[in-house]
Amino acid sequence: MAMNLRRLCRLNISPANNILFKSNFINVGIRYLYTENDLGITAYENARFLFRNQFMSIENSFRTKMKEVCESNDGIVYTEDLKAMLHLAQQTDDDMEIINNMLIKYVQSKEERRFGSYAFSPVVMRMYYYLNQPQMALAMFENPIFADEFQFRSCYRVLMCLLFKHNMYKEMRSVHDKMYKTQGAEFIGGNIVLIYAACLKENTPETLEYALNYWKELYNVIKHGQRSCSLLSLLAIKHNKSRTALEILSISNRQTSMLVRCLKILAYMHMQRYMQIIPLLKSSVENNNINYRRPHFFADVIYELEEKVSTEDVMERNDLLHLIGEVKKHSLETNHTLEEFLFRPMALKPEVLKSSKSSNRNLRSVNSEDIKKTRVELQNFL
Repeated sequence: MAMNLRRLCRLNISPANNILFKSNFINVGIRYLYTENDLGITAYENARFLFRNQFMSIENSFRTKMKEVCESNDGIVYTEDLKAMLHLAQQTDDDMEIINNMLIKYVQSKEERRFGSYAFSPVVMRMYYYLNQPQMALAMFENPIFADEFQFRSCYRVLMCLLFKHNMYKEMRSVHDKMYKTQGAEFIGGNIVLIYAACLKENTPETLEYALNYWKELYNVIKHGQRSCSLLSLLAIKHNKSRTALEILSISNRQTSMLVRCLKILAYMHMQRYMQIIPLLKSSVENNNINYRRPHFFADVIYELEEKVSTEDVMERNDLLHLIGEVKKHSLETNHTLEEFLFRPMALKPEVLKSSKSSNRNLRSVNSEDIKKTRVELQNFL
C-alpha cells in the first residue's frame, strides 16, 4: 500500500506549474550543477553573436588565413585573431584543429606579447562547454604546453561542470586532484561541492572513501556549505555509514532546513533509531499558529519511512504512523525527490561572481570595437 502511495506521490507533479520541468532538468536527468549564466556561458554566447555578425562575409577567409599562419614557421597569432577564432569556432574537426594550433602558437610567442594581459583559458573552456566537447577540453587542460595557462578558478569550475554533464566522474577526480596539488585548498574553495556531487553520482565505496578523505583533510581549511554536507551525508547513508552522515550534518548552519531534516530521518531510519525521528516530525505537526510556516518533508523520504515502519517491528509504530499521516496532509514536498532537489542547479554567491568576473575581465572586453578592429585588419591583410 505504501509503495502504491509513493508512486501516486511521484505522479502528483504538475509540469505546467513546476519550474524544474520548464527547465527540463528532471525530464532529461539532472546534469547541471551551476547555471550557464554563472559559468559565463551566456556572456560567451552573446559575444559569439557579435563576432558572427561582424565576420559574416569573411569568416571562411579568416579560417584559411589562420590555418596558414599556424603552418608557417614564422607565423604569429595575435590576441585579436585568437579572440575572434574562439568565438567563431564550430563543432568541426577542422575548427578544433585550428584552435589547438593557434593556442600552441600563441603560447609559444609569449615574448612578442610580454606587455599583453589576455588570459584566454577561461574563454577556451567556455567555448568547449558551449560546443559540448568534454574530451577536447580535458585534453587541452592536461596538455603540458598549457600547464601554466589554466590556473583560473573559473576554468576549473567550467571544466568540472562540463565533465559532470557527461558523467565523466573519474576524470573529475583527476582534475580536482591536480588542481588541489598545484593550487591548494583555498583555490578549490566552495567548488569542492563539485567533487562531492561526482562521488555521489558514482556511488561506490571507493568514492565514499575518497570524498571522506578530502572532508577530513579540508575540514579546518574550507567552510563546507549545506550542499556539500548534504551530498556527502547522503553518500554515507547509501553505504551504511549513517553515524558518519549525522556527524557531517552536525556542522551545517541550517539545521532546520528541509534537506538536513530529511537526511537525518534517513540516517536515523537506517540506524533503527526511530525515537529520534519523532521530534523532527512533530515540528511540522504540533504548531497551529496561522503565521507559522510548517516545515516540509520530501515525499519520497516520508513514504520510505512509512513503508519501513509498517513492515518492521518498530516500538514507536503508532506514534510515527500518526505523525506521518499528519505530515502527509499539509507538509509534503512533491515537486521533486530529495536527490533531485540536492542536484538542482545552484547559483554562485554574489561575492564569488564578482571575484570571478574581475579575474576574467577579458570576456567582457570582447566588444564590437574589438571585433571591428580585427575585421578591418584582416581585410587589409587579405
